[in-house]
Amino acid sequence: MLPVTVPEGSSCNLNDSDTQQMSPGVGQQHQLTRSLVSVGSSVCRICHTNTSKEPLISPCRCKGTLAYVHLGCLERWLNQTSRSHCELCRYHFNVVETPRYRLLESLRIWISHPRNRRNMQSDLLTFTLLSIVTVGMVTVCLLGMQYFVIEGKKIGISKLWTRTAVRFFLTIVVIGYITTVYLMGKEQVSPWYRWWKSTVNVRLIMDPQLFRRSSNESFQGFESQTTGDSALSNVRFVYG
Repeated sequence: MLPVTVPEGSSCNLNDSDTQQMSPGVGQQHQLTRSLVSVGSSVCRICHTNTSKEPLISPCRCKGTLAYVHLGCLERWLNQTSRSHCELCRYHFNVVETPRYRLLESLRIWISHPRNRRNMQSDLLTFTLLSIVTVGMVTVCLLGMQYFVIEGKKIGISKLWTRTAVRFFLTIVVIGYITTVYLMGKEQVSPWYRWWKSTVNVRLIMDPQLFRRSSNESFQGFESQTTGDSALSNVRFVYG
């Protein structure tokens, strides 16, 4: 068979059918290589990196590119959001929650906030005025009991009825005062208590097998990526 001479300055173009005839299975191998490279290039869904210092884990039911995350990134995210579950698949992690602040420390932080401090000052002023008015009314009623009895006799009201009416009035005043103080205190304490209980340090408890499995997957992904690079080099050599 005589060799084919290509004129100088011309180019040799190979179509897809010629390529498949020359190297059967190269297209399938190239497609497989791309899929393996994509598996080996998984990144953390929070920091969007894949460092060798901390392995990627898949701790919840998320799939695809959102399946992998660093343990440190996940713990920081859960601490910032005060959650113990995945916000995507609602999977509840096995966590240990500890209070972030002690009782007195949490009170100091809560009071130092400008809005909370203004609310407390307003309620404290209301409490002071209400206490002064209540104490004044109770004092006047107790000291003026005899006067009310004398005035009641003048209009035909017995001593018993007068004392009963004054005591009933004092009871209503005291109950109203206690109820108001209770509601004011509850309005101040409840938000602080909810904030204190929700502000916790979250620590994940993970299965050690998960880290070993993730490390193996990362190693397999790296090995597959290396194999894919070698296959691509061979393809370039064949076409070259």
